[in-house]
Amino acid sequence: MKLLIQRRLSCVGINSDRQVRNSDYEFWGVRGLKLMTINLSEGGMQVVLTALTLTTAIAINPGLAIAERPEPPKTGTPSGNTTPGTTRPEISCPTTPKPLTAIVANQGQDLTAKEYPTFLFYIPYAASEIALMEFLLLDETQTQTIYHAPIETSQQPGIIQVQLPKEASQALAVNTTYHWRLNLDCEPDQTIVPDLVLQGWIRRIPLDSEIANQLQSAKSPAYLVYQRQGIWYDAISNLAESYFADPENSTLAQAWTDTLKSFELDWIIGEPLVD
Repeated sequence: MKLLIQRRLSCVGINSDRQVRNSDYEFWGVRGLKLMTINLSEGGMQVVLTALTLTTAIAINPGLAIAERPEPPKTGTPSGNTTPGTTRPEISCPTTPKPLTAIVANQGQDLTAKEYPTFLFYIPYAASEIALMEFLLLDETQTQTIYHAPIETSQQPGIIQVQLPKEASQALAVNTTYHWRLNLDCEPDQTIVPDLVLQGWIRRIPLDSEIANQLQSAKSPAYLVYQRQGIWYDAISNLAESYFADPENSTLAQAWTDTLKSFELDWIIGEPLVD
């Protein structure tokens, strides 16, 4: 049986459905948000919309395959997609020599010690080639949106920074894992799936007093302190901030190059910070 639902999605599309009980179905958008719960009880059908505004008509089939969501480990983080994986065949994005890229370690240690961390991405498109780019941060189960915002595009390709707003509702909790997504559409269209998607994980860990003292002592650059502890989100963002503030500094330039090479992101070397 198919159900025809009228909907408009700022979060775009149906990714999968999963049966919750004999008569309840939850539907999830590919942009990482829960769209609706449908109750097929005896006496009728109840549709409960849990997010967003609705406009296009879509057919939903309760027999669709269930999409697996990885279980984050108790320590460390699952692997993500630092470059786009499979996309729909009719994507409108032009071919570029370098891919859309998340600048993360992606080694199971995508950690931060900060309440409001910074995320770095390489965008291979100019503003004129992008219709929409948005960043989402979800909770560990991917059922609650912590942060969702469009990203301003630059006039030229390069590295951008996305920092969480310093608001209590967006603060990361200690010993908690989160899932993030970057969605990009090159042209406005009627489809419900973004052209390109990056996704990954981040876990906030407590900063013990010894590491805090090392950061305050200034005997070593902060990025080295974070690097030695495997706190890679903060190591990368701090190094990027230092390097792009002083790109002629040979020590920082070498550290930036070595870091990118260690994560097999060689194509990012030499790219400018554009935001």
